[in-house]
Amino acid sequence: MNKKSVKFLFEAATLKRLQRTGWQILGGGNQESIAEHSYMVCVISIVLAQNLKVNLEKILTMALFHDLSETRIGDIYKLADLYVKTDEKKARRDVFSNLNDDKKTLSILDEYDKKLSLESKLVHDADTLALILELKQMIENGNLNAQEWLSANINCLKLKKSKELAREMETTNSQDWWRKERKTLHRFMNGK
Repeated sequence: MNKKSVKFLFEAATLKRLQRTGWQILGGGNQESIAEHSYMVCVISIVLAQNLKVNLEKILTMALFHDLSETRIGDIYKLADLYVKTDEKKARRDVFSNLNDDKKTLSILDEYDKKLSLESKLVHDADTLALILELKQMIENGNLNAQEWLSANINCLKLKKSKELAREMETTNSQDWWRKERKTLHRFMNGK
């Protein structure tokens, strides 16, 4: 490993400490970091890619690094987009200048920005679905304002598969994933 690679790793690690800012405006106590968001974008991208003829390496590169430039420009929430201009491409070039394959990665991220390929549309939808997942949980926890944003973001999705997944997210309780196990645990706690 060379020093430039280590610098890149330290910079990437800052995403664990940087919070997504839009949640502060919406309220509700969500403390999601940019790294946590990127992780969910990767997971959702893999789910969406199932049974599609897509380049999984390209999808995961897009999903993993789509917000890495935020180490330098911060997470700009939607309202700020109306007023603030950032040079995300310069920030991205500077971040990736410490990687040996920066041209390959930058090319994949440029493709992501253009939103033309199936892979880029899929990852953009995964990015939105990660937001929808958080909004759904905020709704369940009583945030009355989150529903407006959930509905608006569902309308932004491009792929049919993404829209179907969003409708399931909207109607499924976030605690349903362990319903069977909870019943077993309750029986065990009651001595049955």
